[in-house]
Amino acid sequence: MARAKHSISVPRPSQRDRERDLGAGVVKPPRRVFEIIEFFEQLNEPATVSDIVQATGIPQSSTSMLLQTLERMGYLCWNPDDRTYMPSLRLHMLGGWVHDITLPRSNLRLAMQELSKRTGLSVVLGQRTGRYVQYAHVVFASNERDDDVPIGVVRPLVGTGLGYSLLAAMPDEEVRRLAIASLAMQEQPPFIHSVEQIMTMVAQARRAGYVYSTRLQNRNKASFSFNLGMAGTAWHDERPEGSRESSRESSLLSIAIAGKRRIVQDRLPDIIAAVHAVTQECLPDVRIDIDPHRPIEPI
Repeated sequence: MARAKHSISVPRPSQRDRERDLGAGVVKPPRRVFEIIEFFEQLNEPATVSDIVQATGIPQSSTSMLLQTLERMGYLCWNPDDRTYMPSLRLHMLGGWVHDITLPRSNLRLAMQELSKRTGLSVVLGQRTGRYVQYAHVVFASNERDDDVPIGVVRPLVGTGLGYSLLAAMPDEEVRRLAIASLAMQEQPPFIHSVEQIMTMVAQARRAGYVYSTRLQNRNKASFSFNLGMAGTAWHDERPEGSRESSRESSLLSIAIAGKRRIVQDRLPDIIAAVHAVTQECLPDVRIDIDPHRPIEPI
């Protein structure tokens, strides 16, 4: 049966999103391979060569050769009936051992899916890369993705709620260095004027164990973020010797539940309940202890 034609809807970078600087020595073919993989991750369904060309801008001849190579290597599956490709389970399993070391008893992907299902909002996994947070993975709340953040883009740590949940897990000295560098590069939002202001926001995030952000998002957006390595009200609690290394790795990761500001604000009690329930069910390595009766103060 022929595949019905439909428009491809994937998120587009906003003015605040940027591609990670790969430097002058970047090689095109590997970059294009991962652009195709990220496209499938955002689309969440099989795609034709034309779909991929339309979304990525990679020339059709190069796209066809790359897809055929990945299919022959077993990383993509080809359906001759509707002429579509999709990722294979072999591709999905690559790098799984890193997750197993970082969160050995947890299922991060399932947790993100459950958080999205229970809140009706998009869920973003952020990882620290230098003085930036990169959107490493996104579970989209709907097929209308024009307002969502693309997978793979970066923002300054001091310019997003996810960033402050990551900064809260770092020593003050390191936070101060990052703040000074960001201010020097003029990477902070316009309402942030000093290192001390950044340090105050980080201290608030530590006390609360989460970051509720209404000013650091795109216009009319909000997010609720928590760190995976040091979540909860006790950000510097003692951990068993064997778990300290994985805690350091997971503290480089945070989750944000994000959407339109009005909707996030209305659903805050549901978000907190979902975070508690899903971490217990899917993320036993993560400690969450947010008082649902305390007022949720935005950062």
